Amino acid sequence: MEKTAISTGQDFTSVLPLFKELILETGVRPQDNLVFAGCPGPCYSMSTFFGFGIRDLGLNLFFAADAEIDRLWRLEGDEELGMVAAGRSAPVKAKTIVLMSGLCTLPVERTQKLIESALAVDGVLVGEAPALGFFEEREWDRKIPFDYLFEFSMVDPTSFRVRQGGKPRGRPQKAPA
Repeated sequence: MEKTAISTGQDFTSVLPLFKELILETGVRPQDNLVFAGCPGPCYSMSTFFGFGIRDLGLNLFFAADAEIDRLWRLEGDEELGMVAAGRSAPVKAKTIVLMSGLCTLPVERTQKLIESALAVDGVLVGEAPALGFFEEREWDRKIPFDYLFEFSMVDPTSFRVRQGGKPRGRPQKAPA
């Protein structure tokens, strides 16, 4: 698979604008169906995150749990929460399917079945991954006919304990034995 960069951002603040730019690049139009396919939990959360970034495009957004078109949920905007699963949906044909990286924990045949049953004839496949080369590393680039990839990272995530005025904040630490 040969990849050509469309656009690049500096850090996590670029993620949503770059994703929206990519989705527009696919040629979607208002009222087209876009299905995010992934595992419950992390992939669902990321689909609502990305869905929030494209909420103004007038697309019909869905989430297919574990890449099963019969476990399809409609994603809608909520004024207080952002994007949420608003209810189950009947299967649809999608102009765009975004394959979330968590699907790599499942047999690839399940994702291939989703593509065969849910991707419109002129449809587009986008792979989403939180690391460069993720799908190639797992050899999915040889099994899935991606049209686009969206690879992003947050750049060096780190956690720290903070001390304010010499005292640790948060949970009290145990005294040494």
